[in-house]
Amino acid sequence: MNKHAIYHRAKSHMSYAVAENRVHIRLKSERNDLTSVYLLTDSKQGWVEGDDGKWHWHKRKLPMEREFQTELFDYWFVEVEPIDYKMRYGFLVSDGTETLYYLDRGFFPVEDPSIGDDINSYFAFPYVHTQDLFQAPSWVKDTVWYQIFPERFANGDASRNPNDVLPWNKKDEDLGQYSFYGGDIRGIIEKLDYIKGLGMSGIYMTPVFKATTSHKYDTINYYEIDPHFGTKEDLKELVEKAHQLDMKVMLDAVFNHIGDKSPQFQDVLENGKESKYFDWFMFEETEGAIDDWSYRNFVPAMPKLNTANPEVIDYLLDISRYWIEETNIDGWRLDVANEVDHEFWRLFRKAVKEVKEDLYICGEIWHDSQAWLYGDQFDGVMNYPLSQPIQDWIATGRINGNQFQNDFVHALLRYSEPVNQGMFTLLDSHDTPRITHIAKGDKRKVDMCLALLMSVPGAISIYYGTEIYLEGGADPDNRRCMPWDEDVTFSNIAKINHLRSDYEVFGSGGKFEFLLVDANTVIYKKTNKQNGLYFIFHTKGEAVIEWPEEMKGKSFKNLVSEEKMEAGDTVTLNEFTYYILEPRG
Repeated sequence: MNKHAIYHRAKSHMSYAVAENRVHIRLKSERNDLTSVYLLTDSKQGWVEGDDGKWHWHKRKLPMEREFQTELFDYWFVEVEPIDYKMRYGFLVSDGTETLYYLDRGFFPVEDPSIGDDINSYFAFPYVHTQDLFQAPSWVKDTVWYQIFPERFANGDASRNPNDVLPWNKKDEDLGQYSFYGGDIRGIIEKLDYIKGLGMSGIYMTPVFKATTSHKYDTINYYEIDPHFGTKEDLKELVEKAHQLDMKVMLDAVFNHIGDKSPQFQDVLENGKESKYFDWFMFEETEGAIDDWSYRNFVPAMPKLNTANPEVIDYLLDISRYWIEETNIDGWRLDVANEVDHEFWRLFRKAVKEVKEDLYICGEIWHDSQAWLYGDQFDGVMNYPLSQPIQDWIATGRINGNQFQNDFVHALLRYSEPVNQGMFTLLDSHDTPRITHIAKGDKRKVDMCLALLMSVPGAISIYYGTEIYLEGGADPDNRRCMPWDEDVTFSNIAKINHLRSDYEVFGSGGKFEFLLVDANTVIYKKTNKQNGLYFIFHTKGEAVIEWPEEMKGKSFKNLVSEEKMEAGDTVTLNEFTYYILEPRG
């Protein structure tokens, strides 16, 4: 038995409550090392007197199922109902030749006469409090966001164009931060029916507040919509009309830093240490001329705000409440969220949830984010780690199907099920090359990536233009104008979007089970208590594969082509094809 690979941690993503009477427990072990795993936990009998006159801890013995198997690990799972809302528990692990207890204190032989009743040596789930349950707003898990970079999406009010506006979608685009094409909020309002027709249920806009650049991450005034984008009334109209179409609206909050042209920073440059805003920022060298002072920043034009300063806290929290109260937005996406202190985000959550309880809070974090996802800060984060394996296998071929499964399962199990329901998973954004660029323009690969993306739990985000395979490399090339007047080819996004909406099991309502994994082919099933769907993805070359045993001899409807499909013993798969199959009969 490889004890080094056996791992569990209490009160974590491996041990969490999903309801007052339901707790999920996971254990990790080396692939094919253990033949059985049982969870040992409290029973209703509690402590009972034995024939020896001593009191013994009576335990339930619950079998754990092998939920996932990757190249390196097996993952074991059980859902358990705790007795009296609390649990002590351990594991009985066996490799067929050796059987041991695996407890909080380590491994013990089953022959140990004292360990069975040594309750303090076992893992603990001290108490299930309903107020501790992680719960993103219920609507989030079924939302598909359409991300818009407002300056480049649509020009609906030419009277607001900057003086130096460029021709829309001109050839050899100049896409830098001081290049303006006239996109605005009115343009988004005019395209709401188009967005809804794609099956979208939310709109996320990068910053819309007054700033000097096209991207608006260098805020001048958080209380004013950038005049080139429109007015507060325009934003209110956008939110109202989006709500009429059953679409949510999320704005971008840039609270890590502010623009160097903001009145606050300009006051410091004018008055130095005498400025009432001096402590709003984080100066490190203040000798000599003010222009030579050094300060912490995202980039020099975006000085970092001191979010430990009570005045800054009050200022930013007031802004956060203001736009909810004034325009009824549904969410805040938090820029560079990992560089702002945790205490500020706890205060932020309390402030915005008091105004709108079901407001969505999404942090921009690119790495493991558990520290922000205990229910006291964010509802979710931008889940790049879960989408990266999709790109690496299908779009670029950097990894094979086996490695895809390893990376995908690792990212999926990084968080608890409730946390995954609140995540914001995306293939690309204004900060990354576009998926069409990553796939080198191969539309088949883009469609496959989108189909697989839509099957993951939680909210999904689609970057504007992906539906027409819009190209674009790294920033700023990924911020091209939407080509409204050109003939375009549409991707599968509308079709897949509607399938995700029609079939609860497709997205957040289904549980993954991998049935076949090899270098170029992955087949998994998603199931819930009502039904199931089968997902088949094949990448390189034509291949004849054997159907998984449970699919042989059955009839299916291919939900993509809407054709009937019979599964014999084998199937021939063409290069870069995918099927989504619903069992029939």
